[in-house]
Amino acid sequence: MKDVKRNSIFRPATACALALSLISGSAFAVSMNFSGQVRAEASSYQNLNLGLPGPSGAKNFIAGRALLFPNLVIDDHFSLKSQWSLLTSPKYTPNATQGLGTGQGGWVFGDPNTAYLALSRAWLEWTSDVGVFRLGRMPVAWGYGLVYDAGLGVWDDFQTTFDRLEYRLHLGYVVGALAYSKGRKLSSLGNDNDQEFYVAYLQYNNPEMEVEAGFMFEKQQRSGSQTGALMGSGSPYYLDPTIPAAGLPQMASKTSWPSSNNLVDVYFKKTSGAFSIGGELAWLSGTATDFANDGKDNLSAIGLTLNTSYEFSKVKAFLEFVYASGDTNLNDSQNSAFTVLHRNRRPGLILGRELLGAFNSSAIGQGSTLWYGGNDAFSGTMYFRPGVRIDWTSDWASGIELIIARKAVAAGGSENLGVEIDLGADHAVYKNFGLGMHLGYLIAGAGLGAGNNAPGPYALRATASVSF
Repeated sequence: MKDVKRNSIFRPATACALALSLISGSAFAVSMNFSGQVRAEASSYQNLNLGLPGPSGAKNFIAGRALLFPNLVIDDHFSLKSQWSLLTSPKYTPNATQGLGTGQGGWVFGDPNTAYLALSRAWLEWTSDVGVFRLGRMPVAWGYGLVYDAGLGVWDDFQTTFDRLEYRLHLGYVVGALAYSKGRKLSSLGNDNDQEFYVAYLQYNNPEMEVEAGFMFEKQQRSGSQTGALMGSGSPYYLDPTIPAAGLPQMASKTSWPSSNNLVDVYFKKTSGAFSIGGELAWLSGTATDFANDGKDNLSAIGLTLNTSYEFSKVKAFLEFVYASGDTNLNDSQNSAFTVLHRNRRPGLILGRELLGAFNSSAIGQGSTLWYGGNDAFSGTMYFRPGVRIDWTSDWASGIELIIARKAVAAGGSENLGVEIDLGADHAVYKNFGLGMHLGYLIAGAGLGAGNNAPGPYALRATASVSF
């Protein structure tokens, strides 16, 4: 009996030891590394209502964001990558817990509705002898981010994320790719409320010549009513749900959205010593569905950005130009509204970040120069952003930017959105830890619908960020 008891104890122990050895062996075959970023800002905005009745023109808040990017390396061929947002305030900031939302998460200090630990991206990469395969919910970027921007910068507020199957083939300086993306699927009945994108692109990147260029063709297919896409937090034009229906901007409540259309996008970048120049051009064509109940519209819309910079010693001068075509009449059968301009392409501390005038609300960071169309019109946007940055030392830098913004078309009232002046100073305390102070003042244009003798909006923003 003693031998039997000894054996009955020994065998499970042996099994456990064997299992642990197998687990340990597997664990050592897998490695994990992760990076991340933490940021915080204390912001104060004044006179955002431009003298009009409605919500208070003052907005004061402290906001933060913490993102983690774990990378699980399975072996030389497979890796599993992801993005986690540690905290998020659904009612105040872009909400990373929403499927395929454009925001990266973040929270407002003191918000009792803050949610915890949201997984916003997860995808598998397989590197083989015949190319790279990617599958899952992943970041998407292209060119200068006119339409698609992965939003990986510490101070990027929005990002492009798709459920996607992608194949890439690298041949020297040339990369070719094919991909299928699901932008949304809100019904399993047929293709109701679906978005399906088919894309093919070629990129050329020659670091020796400091030249990069790309050509992309994408077939976009959207079915069902897109009202939910425009009004929900997954929309590029997300609205605070607390805004009364009567206060909704025309572009959010009636703007046509591409239906069955083609996107052709080309970009080019060239660097020569201290000088760099480049641009991106996107053309939407096909059909669009609007909410005037007049059926499908013929769609032809243009987006454009041009960028140039020059560095001399410790001084860097730069100029950015962005254009997104508008539409003076959303009720006819022709549509020229470039509604897919990425929200990271928003200029300035005030014009591009907070809603102004009649559209001022409790939302944080939902501003856009595309908002200000008149009745049944989409304004589009056109702005110049020249600026100068001076690196005084390796730790200290300061800069000034001037934003001159207009509507792309005469879409109700004046086309002038205003002129904004932004000043800023940044201090690198350590290699990955930075502090900043920024001040902005807006000379509001008549296109914002300002009241008579309205005081100009101004903003003060203090920032801190850590990357690792």
